[in-house]
Amino acid sequence: MTESSNIPNRVDRLENDAIDIKVAVSALISTTEVHQRNLETISRNIETMNRNMETTNRNIDAMLQLMTQSLQRMEVMELDIRGLQTENRRILDILQHRNTDDE
Repeated sequence: MTESSNIPNRVDRLENDAIDIKVAVSALISTTEVHQRNLETISRNIETMNRNMETTNRNIDAMLQLMTQSLQRMEVMELDIRGLQTENRRILDILQHRNTDDE
């Protein structure tokens, strides 16, 4: 075959290659669009997660403050109980001394 008779075949191959390239580019664009939508969804989900984490952190801080206040109140109550126990022992000692003095 001569070079000139091979030209139509070469043109056909080039046209087919161009079609294949167009199809590949179109597929890449579609894939890129899907990835872009996915990234936008992921970004929104991350923003929502961050807001939820901030809310959770605020709730934890509030709980820690309540726990700290409760512990402080319990410490005061513990001191009060110890004071009452000491006072009860003194009263008991006084009463026991009176009973031994009466005998």
